[in-house]
Amino acid sequence: MGSCISNEAYDAAVLVPVKQPLAVIHSKFASPIPVTLIMKKKLWSWSGDDFSIKDLNTGVPYFKFDGSAFSFRDKKTLLDFKGNPVAIMEEPVLSFTRWQEVFKPDMTKWFDITPRITMFENVLDCEVRDCVTGKKYVLGVQGNWLARKSVVTCNGVPIAKIRSPITYIRDVYYVDIAKGVDMALVVLLCMALDEAVERR
Repeated sequence: MGSCISNEAYDAAVLVPVKQPLAVIHSKFASPIPVTLIMKKKLWSWSGDDFSIKDLNTGVPYFKFDGSAFSFRDKKTLLDFKGNPVAIMEEPVLSFTRWQEVFKPDMTKWFDITPRITMFENVLDCEVRDCVTGKKYVLGVQGNWLARKSVVTCNGVPIAKIRSPITYIRDVYYVDIAKGVDMALVVLLCMALDEAVERR
């Protein structure tokens, strides 16, 4: 789900800590404090440079990509900071809607991410299940992903905000994540949205 929102609505969107940690990939990725991650567009193409996804404020690395983890172009493996596989994202063969399948490290199917990004709409369809409580959630995006000015929602509630740096840094954008939200899940959503832009 998603839509375009005004600059005022984007600025007014407040990230409120979730009452119960949202843990889809793993509970260890649900930070006890708000976190801002540094991301890069087409992140998978930077694997040769060993680009790590880090905390903007502390420099602590959380995730990265390793080129040796890819079997072919449309298969991307998210690793934790120690190099352990976290999740694998793959675009199905002959996928006309550009949706992404997400698998566990043992290649067990996890969930799907279906983004649609154009100049006129920003849509994200994704249903996930909490790995601790079993509760289902519906994820969406609002705003302007092409300008990296968007809000990621869970059941309609903002859980992350995407923004560009005040000073221009090529291909870099920031992701503010609410307290208690699965950071790995948000990174995978950003990857899928970036891929949708690349393939549109």
